[in-house]
Amino acid sequence: MAKIPDRFLGFSFSVGDILIETDTDFNILNADGAVSEIGLTPTDLKNHSFLDLVSEDERDLFNQLSSSIKTSNRIGPVNFWLGPQGKHKKKYAAFIGKLPHDRKRLFIVLMATYRLGSGRSGKKAENFEEETENFLEKVEGILTDYKGQEKNLNITLMEAPEGIEKDDERLVELGELLNKYSTGGNTAGRLNDNSYAVVHAREPDGLETKDLIRELTKSTGLELNSTTIDADQSFLSEEDGVRALIFSLQQFAEKTEGFDVDSLASGFDEMVEDTAEKVQHLRTILKNGEFLLVYQPIVSLRTREMHHSEALIRFNDPELHNLQFETICFAEKVGLIQDFDEATFKRAVEKINQVKEHGEPPILAVNMSGKSLSNNGFLERLKKRLRDHLHLKDYISLEITESAEITNLENLANVITEVREMGYRIYLDDFGAGAAGFRYLRELTVDGVKIDGEYVRDALVDKKIRAFLRSIVMLCNDLEIETIAEWVETEEQAELLRSLGVTYAQGYLYGRPNAGIKAARAMAG
Repeated sequence: MAKIPDRFLGFSFSVGDILIETDTDFNILNADGAVSEIGLTPTDLKNHSFLDLVSEDERDLFNQLSSSIKTSNRIGPVNFWLGPQGKHKKKYAAFIGKLPHDRKRLFIVLMATYRLGSGRSGKKAENFEEETENFLEKVEGILTDYKGQEKNLNITLMEAPEGIEKDDERLVELGELLNKYSTGGNTAGRLNDNSYAVVHAREPDGLETKDLIRELTKSTGLELNSTTIDADQSFLSEEDGVRALIFSLQQFAEKTEGFDVDSLASGFDEMVEDTAEKVQHLRTILKNGEFLLVYQPIVSLRTREMHHSEALIRFNDPELHNLQFETICFAEKVGLIQDFDEATFKRAVEKINQVKEHGEPPILAVNMSGKSLSNNGFLERLKKRLRDHLHLKDYISLEITESAEITNLENLANVITEVREMGYRIYLDDFGAGAAGFRYLRELTVDGVKIDGEYVRDALVDKKIRAFLRSIVMLCNDLEIETIAEWVETEEQAELLRSLGVTYAQGYLYGRPNAGIKAARAMAG
């Protein structure tokens, strides 16, 4: 086969990091560029099908996209996890196309995703939360997916003076300059009203931190308080160290006490190492199965009979007994919540099958974090597990929790439609607790919502809260979806909820979370 002219290789590498050529069956014919980054040599690659490198749950997507390519169109960027089977995979943005005169060859250009940003359709972040998430994804991509990049990089955090309006021209200019000086021109972010972060090169490839801050101050007139993190520190070489770093940056963005610039400047290493230890502890809990499920009954307000139970995780570690919710929130922030959600689902299936051997199994609602449901890979794995357990569809429902905001509602809406068509029921948890709840209800087709307990607790004594509660129930009734009220502790509360038309109730009036299904049934009865 003829050698590809250098000018065409140059064109490809001005866009990406790796150029792969395949036949129509995806057998690799040639590979150029940084192919060692995906764990193989060019010679090794020629003995592979490109599909062997694609994450198993993304192969159907790659097939679908590539089959739609004619000689007159191209696709990309689309993110895929790539690497040898059984080994760590890295995330790449893929550009896929064919030459106009040759339908028998496919060309795939792969680019490090951090060069493109978060891959969210190229839209500019609309709020601090979205911009923070985009920035953290980029940092994690650099440190995790592309080993070796960190030795050339610093991460600088800075705070502008308080009290400056968010649309102040100086802040706008600061954001533009930070992107200009950042790695790839897009690894900077405004994380809250006066805090910023930027990933930038060390000498000889870029400005040192003092020069950077001096230049920013000179250009904007803003006095910036800053500290710089060396991305090449040894404890960041491990995955848990990276997760701990991301957690610290997130806490800085949220203005958590003890995570301001001055605190991070004096105690960053200790903070990250302490967080990394907590991450490792959670990994051990998952690996050894050091948790159990407890079950809290959900009762019909009309018949007072138990309808189903919510499965709640409880950790064996005594130090975590009173920190169940805080631990789950921490798992969300350090990227372990998918593992917990999958482990909880697996344990719930085991419990149902165990009881099914001796009698009628329980109906369980299993929590799924909004953070997990924002991940395409998790959604594909979830669908597969649900298909594998269709015989249990009448005994399992899913509760979508709002502790972390869902970022891909359109994709999740499609998945929920598929899951409900399989016969499973879907509920929105803690409805009314956050501003996103009504947007979720508008975009997602669900079977019911769980009304946040704050409304139930104060409804008897607060006329305004009672009006909100009545409005929520009327909306759900109009949408023909069920309602479940949380935190029901008294008969007076139960009677008010029943009179408003609430379908089910959950709370200490009917039983506390208990490790036994039979006990949950007895409490409800």
